[in-house]
Amino acid sequence: MRLSTSTNIVFNRPNGRKASIQESIRLCSAAGYKVMDMNFHDCTTFKLPFVGDEWKSWLFDVKRTADECGVEFTQAHSSFYNFCDPFAPNKEFMDQMVLRSIGSASILGVKWIVIHAGTDFNSARPVFDSKRKNIEYLKPVIEYAARFNVGVAIENLWELQISPLRRYTTTAEELVELVDDLSESYSNVGICWDVEHANIMKQSQTASLNLIGSRLKATHISDNTGIVNDHILPFNGNTDWFEIMKVLKAIGYEGDFTYEAHQSTNRLPDDLLLPLLKYSVEVGNYLLSLE
Repeated sequence: MRLSTSTNIVFNRPNGRKASIQESIRLCSAAGYKVMDMNFHDCTTFKLPFVGDEWKSWLFDVKRTADECGVEFTQAHSSFYNFCDPFAPNKEFMDQMVLRSIGSASILGVKWIVIHAGTDFNSARPVFDSKRKNIEYLKPVIEYAARFNVGVAIENLWELQISPLRRYTTTAEELVELVDDLSESYSNVGICWDVEHANIMKQSQTASLNLIGSRLKATHISDNTGIVNDHILPFNGNTDWFEIMKVLKAIGYEGDFTYEAHQSTNRLPDDLLLPLLKYSVEVGNYLLSLE
């Protein structure tokens, strides 16, 4: 495992400004990061140049910046939406952004791109129909990714913020069944385990990760103290990090240990970003020393 962080760790600034991806790369590099995760979801949601006609020139500038800083992109987060909803807004645009995320990930050298599953909230059999619709939607996406030598990792989600509704793939069981069905046709599909999502849902990390086993291709690493104070650095919440490191070692996980801890920096003044990022590297290196 190598320590990595999402570009979103330097993105939302307290004055409402959105930091550029290039700025995030430079600061993370100065703090000691050598591996990063490219968050295309942020680039889509907040209408960065990624969504415009000049997206390729912007992307190659991002790549140049990473190369100059000695940063390698091995993981990414795709744009996503609830494709199981037939009335989802901007469906054509979002489908385009999902495919653009994959092609862009390939240009950056990304091995695994993370995507969210959709949920059929209107079905009387939400698990059955959500699984069917996910397979139908994801098959051409995975085929497209294979053409670019990119793997697709489906992420575990959480649902307390929409309770009493429930969301498909909040459990390792649902993820494994979905990925196993897709794996019958494709070798470039796996799982991203979001530690915080599982912690919020009070799931056993050890049991879940043991079930996932070699299907685990990517991680999202953050802590939380509830459903509001989330996406913070390890040891600032109530997650048992010693358990996490033990089980990741036990299952032989070979991917990156990737922070998605942007709430640790969102309200931080710019002058304090670099010290906090350096501290995050120290925390990550300590955790990796427990392997």
